[in-house]
Amino acid sequence: MSDQRVPIQRVGRGQAGQPGAKPKKEQIEVLLARMEDMVGSAKSVPLSDKCLVNRDDLLFMLRMVREGLPEEISQAKWLLEQNKQLIAEARKEAESIMRDAEAQTARMIDEHEVTQQARMEASDMMQQATRQSTEIRENAVHYAKGILDDLDKQLTEMLVYIKKNNKDLQ
Repeated sequence: MSDQRVPIQRVGRGQAGQPGAKPKKEQIEVLLARMEDMVGSAKSVPLSDKCLVNRDDLLFMLRMVREGLPEEISQAKWLLEQNKQLIAEARKEAESIMRDAEAQTARMIDEHEVTQQARMEASDMMQQATRQSTEIRENAVHYAKGILDDLDKQLTEMLVYIKKNNKDLQ
């Protein structure tokens, strides 16, 4: 490897040498190729796989590459960060929704069990009321029949008495 330094052409100025103009894609590729050449042709450190490069030149080229990167990359990084935040918020909201749904499900199950219990109790009460009303009706009929039988007996006795008295009077 030679210890010659790779000549650096300053890139990043507009056609009129204006500072702050961004390098074009082709210029970025040229800078990257020069950095590769610089590292490839750099003097090796004995007994090591390390090499010596001119720090200022390499840092300048890296700055030029960074400045030449499209604005869309920083926008994409910002969007990725926003997406991560949105995903984190969505996960939190989904977890909250799941907890709420589980709680509501538990309440509904409890309410369903209470409702079933109430229905069973209502059914038992209806059966008991039906039995009681049947019993009351049967007792009322039996009572009315007893009274009518007594009345019939009394009326029959009165009729017999009236006929007997009517016969006696004739």
